[in-house]
Amino acid sequence: MKRIIKNNNVMKIFYLIFATVMLTGCSVISSALSEKDTENTWDTSDYVKIGDVLTVQKSDSRLTLLDNKDALASDGLFYCAWTIGNSEPYENSEGDTVDLYDAQLYLLLGEFVSSQKAQENMNDWLSSAKMNYELIKEDEITCNGQTYTLITYSYIKESNPYARGASAFGVYEGNAVCVELACRDNFTDDPESILTDFLDNCTYSSN
Repeated sequence: MKRIIKNNNVMKIFYLIFATVMLTGCSVISSALSEKDTENTWDTSDYVKIGDVLTVQKSDSRLTLLDNKDALASDGLFYCAWTIGNSEPYENSEGDTVDLYDAQLYLLLGEFVSSQKAQENMNDWLSSAKMNYELIKEDEITCNGQTYTLITYSYIKESNPYARGASAFGVYEGNAVCVELACRDNFTDDPESILTDFLDNCTYSSN
């Protein structure tokens, strides 16, 4: 049975979590969600299933699965995160010490009651990103048959430990997805290339 985001309280949680990812660039969502990791098929079988419709195949050996949370699965919210490179201790704006990696990739999937609702929420996410990032460019791309709006940008807030990034926003049936790659200054690879390769290995399927 398809799970959907179905009440205002859950929506508030959803947007709070999304804003945390989009505006901090740090993997602090684990503290917002209960510790409920799903099975780590990324290491054992080279893929991970997210929600009812999305499967991500491993293509870049540098991507290490950090979190795969379905604590709000009954309300239609799924979160996954990967890291690239080494980590070092970093004190975030909340005063907590977290592991800061050379780059991190975040994926949020929201299941909604209709494609229209999914599109409306995706538009909200994209607008939020444009307001809070220094936009470099925006493109429409197609990866593995799925259309996304891709933006590249630098981070505005000086408190953000990441310097630049790329994000993709898409809608598949009643599902909205956002994938963001955040990079530090010392990360020399092109975030857009890494992100598009990741999206080329994302497969959506109807329930």
